[in-house]
Amino acid sequence: MTENIPFIQVIKVPIVADLVLSPTVLYDENGTSICFETEDEQFGRITIQKMDGIRICRGEIPPYHDPRENWEDFEVGTWVYRVENSTWLMERYQYEKKHYGQSYEWGNSVEEMLTDYTHYYFFFHDEFVEVIAKGFWWEKAEQNLLGKPLSMSHPFLKLQIDFTEELNINDARFYIKINPKSHQELLEDVRFCHQTILEVWVKIKGEYFQEGTLKIKENKAVVFSYYQPRFGKEIIIKKGIADLADLENVLLSKP
Repeated sequence: MTENIPFIQVIKVPIVADLVLSPTVLYDENGTSICFETEDEQFGRITIQKMDGIRICRGEIPPYHDPRENWEDFEVGTWVYRVENSTWLMERYQYEKKHYGQSYEWGNSVEEMLTDYTHYYFFFHDEFVEVIAKGFWWEKAEQNLLGKPLSMSHPFLKLQIDFTEELNINDARFYIKINPKSHQELLEDVRFCHQTILEVWVKIKGEYFQEGTLKIKENKAVVFSYYQPRFGKEIIIKKGIADLADLENVLLSKP
């Protein structure tokens, strides 16, 4: 296999799509999701983080090289893949750079298309769904999830907990919500999409407003912590999981 040929690599997820039934794909102002029945007669949903492109095609054979040459190399239940050396991702990057390179995402760099985005391939019985996005999350339930709200612990939602910490910086008071998940859980989950470490809120005239979020993401198997203000460019903090002290340094350095 030459270096530039696109090929697929398995992403193991804890749910398995039914091998016969087709999925339902939703794409609207509420986001993008893939809803399907599972092999054990329940219901699953894949929700997409920060989608850049999507396409749905008929076919039972992957249009990409699969390095698993022997039958014994295949694992039952593998249906989600990452496309390496993706030509589609490069096409989307060139498009974004040409048309939006100087005004990309609140001052962020268009180069994140090459570092933060992935070409995903979801395989069903006689069709497949491809997505270019920052990540995805999976859900499973006994009832159909089509059009239903995201589950309470979904990483795309704000933290559904109370404030547990406060920071006083430069005459400003910040209220902190900390994700109750352990560091080990966050490191396991970041394989699928960005994970929230904590949220930063301010209080104005008796009402709380979110100022920013401390998150982790994975780039080429390396985990980075970053601070995402409500408006503006993300700030990379360090490798690994940042803590309150790291956040305090970021807030101190803000104008």
